[in-house]
Amino acid sequence: MLLVLAVGCWDPLPSGSESDYLATSTRLTTRDGATIALHHHPAKGPPVLLVHGISSNHHYFDLDAQHNLASWLAERGHDVWMLDLRGHGDATYGEHGRQFDGWTVDDYGEYDVDAAITYIQRVTNAPRVDYIGHSMGGMVGAIYAVRHGEAALGAMVVLGSPAAFSLQDPLVGLAALGMAAGGQSLLWVETPAFAGVAADLKGAVPFHLDRRLYNPANYSKDTVDAMLRQIVSPLARTEMKHFGRMLHDERFESWDRKVDYRAALHDVDIPLLAIGSARDQVVPASGVQAFADAMGGERAFFLASGGNVANDYGHLDYALAESAPTEIFPMVEAWLAKR
Repeated sequence: MLLVLAVGCWDPLPSGSESDYLATSTRLTTRDGATIALHHHPAKGPPVLLVHGISSNHHYFDLDAQHNLASWLAERGHDVWMLDLRGHGDATYGEHGRQFDGWTVDDYGEYDVDAAITYIQRVTNAPRVDYIGHSMGGMVGAIYAVRHGEAALGAMVVLGSPAAFSLQDPLVGLAALGMAAGGQSLLWVETPAFAGVAADLKGAVPFHLDRRLYNPANYSKDTVDAMLRQIVSPLARTEMKHFGRMLHDERFESWDRKVDYRAALHDVDIPLLAIGSARDQVVPASGVQAFADAMGGERAFFLASGGNVANDYGHLDYALAESAPTEIFPMVEAWLAKR
């Protein structure tokens, strides 16, 4: 996520920060032996799993009391679970030490999301789990649906999640080069350090590269500082190589190139709400529209820009903008509640 700045076994887990004031946390072991972390905002309604994007963690949905999609949904009756994928957030360390490499984007959907949904079904007795994914989080939800089927999934919402790429988009081309270079030469990219530097510079990042990630009109300075310090996790080498390959091929595909996930989504019948923005400089609105168009079931697309919102949304803004609780959250909750 912050690459632009650089151009089942379980045990109780302590809360990561003050923003987890309502959450209880659990570590799980996946079928391939990795460690993930689940954070729970309990309520009596249907369960929903929230999954973060690339180089991020669960704090994207649970930053503080004012910027908190997780608690907002829980207060309205949804039983909220947030996932830290392997190597991210409170799953940075596993049973055998730091998890920093050796997996692809496929593994997030094949193993991590599967372990989370299986655990949630077991402890809640719910037949289905709703799903909300930001950026890559939506992509790994799609991978899960393609590889495991749709039986365990209820409604789905994706925020800035692409199913198509075009090298004609300047940032996609730049990201393809950066991912390929990082995947070949680095074991992992310590993006939290870059984010911390950006926070320390307080808006003085050269060329305002950080603002490719968000629209400053949607934030207070304190929120930007908290966001940069809390929501960032490292990028793994094999993860970067997989993304670099997808971007180069202009195709949402498996690591072995045998599965075209975008094409496979036509056989997945899940009610889908996709939200994108013309102001999103990381994932073009056309890429999010392609996600909606690919889904085989009921689907809707909302453009969080133009006259539809007070200020156009950047890539991080869907859950963190000051206006998100009044403009985006009600739409998300209504989609889940209706279905």
